Amino acid sequence: MSVETTASPSVSPVEQRLAQLHGADTALLAPSAVAAVSAALLALSNPGGHVIASRYAHGPVGDFLRDGLPRMGREVTFVDCADLDEVAAAIRPTTQVVFAESLSRPLMLPCPVNDLAPLAQTNDLLLVVDNTALSPALLRPLDLGAAVVVEDCGPYLDGHGDLNTGLVAGPRRLMHQIKAQAAPGGAGIDPWSGRLLDRSLDTLGLRMTTIQANADRVAVALRDCPAVTAVHRPSFDEHPWALETHDGFGGLLAFETELPAAEVAALVQAVNGDATTREAMSTLALVPAATTHAALSERQREAMGAHRGLISIAVGIEDPGPLIRRLTRALDRAHSVHAAVDGRRTPIGTEKR
Repeated sequence: MSVETTASPSVSPVEQRLAQLHGADTALLAPSAVAAVSAALLALSNPGGHVIASRYAHGPVGDFLRDGLPRMGREVTFVDCADLDEVAAAIRPTTQVVFAESLSRPLMLPCPVNDLAPLAQTNDLLLVVDNTALSPALLRPLDLGAAVVVEDCGPYLDGHGDLNTGLVAGPRRLMHQIKAQAAPGGAGIDPWSGRLLDRSLDTLGLRMTTIQANADRVAVALRDCPAVTAVHRPSFDEHPWALETHDGFGGLLAFETELPAAEVAALVQAVNGDATTREAMSTLALVPAATTHAALSERQREAMGAHRGLISIAVGIEDPGPLIRRLTRALDRAHSVHAAVDGRRTPIGTEKR
C-alpha cells in the first residue's frame, strides 16, 4: 500500500488542513511529538551522517537528539541556532540536517529562520524547524525557507489538554520519505483524535490572539516587581528583527528571581492552583530546573539558563487580571519577607554576644 494512502479517512482531512495552515504540500500526524521528530530526522539523514541541533532542545525530543539519534548512527552537534557563525562553524562534509526551534525554551529565544534557511540551503542542508511554541498562527517556517516543520500538537494546535500527537509538514518530495520512514513503526493517530484536533483548529487563531495578549500583560506586570530580576519575552527584548518575521510570540514567558527555593515553589503554586498539566486553556507555571530540564546535568541546565530561580509560565486564555494580582501579590509578599530576614542578619564578625 502506498504511504500516501495509509491514513484514516477521518485523519486525512485534518492532515490536509494542517498542511494548508503551514503552506505545505502534505502533512503527517504521528502518535507523539518525538515520533514526528524522529520520523523526520531519520528520513532526512543517513547512518554516518551529521545533524546540527538546537542545544536548547529538552524533554523527550531532547532525549532523542542526545541519545536516540546517535544510537541510530547519526552524529549530533548542539549549537545556538540563533548564532549563525556557530551554526556555520559546526557544518561538516557529512552534515545533512539542521534542527532548530522557532522559540527556544526556557529563555524564550527566537530563531532567525529567515537567516538560518539561506545558510542551510547554501550548504545543501535541510532545515527542520520545531514550531511548537508558536504554531502556524504566528509563524510559518516553510514560508521563510525551512524544508520541513514539526510540532507537538498538544500545547496550541490542540490546546485543550486532551491529545498527545505530533505533526510533520513539508513538500511532497520530502514528506514521501518521512511517511515511508514512519510507516513501519505504526505512525498515525486514531480517528477520534483526528476529530478532536480538527475541532481545536477552528479556534486556533482566536486562542493564539488571546493568549499572546494575556502573556504580554503578565510580562509587563512582572517587569515592575522588585523581586523579579529579569523577564524573558521576545516582544520587548533585544530581538527586534523577529517583529518582521513573526506575527506574534505566543503565550510563553519566563522570569528570574533570587528568592529561596521555598518561595519559588509558593509562586508556582500561586499561579497554578490545582492545575497539574500544561494546556492552552489555562495558565501553568513551572520551574524548568525541577521539571522539564530535571533530567539534564546541572552544567547543561545552567548552559540553557534553567537555573533554580527561573520560572516559566505558559499563559492561557483566561482573564489575566486575577492571575496578575495573585502573582504580583505573592512576589511582593515573598520579597518583603526575604528583605526583612536579610535585614535582621548580623554581619559576620559583629554578632551579639
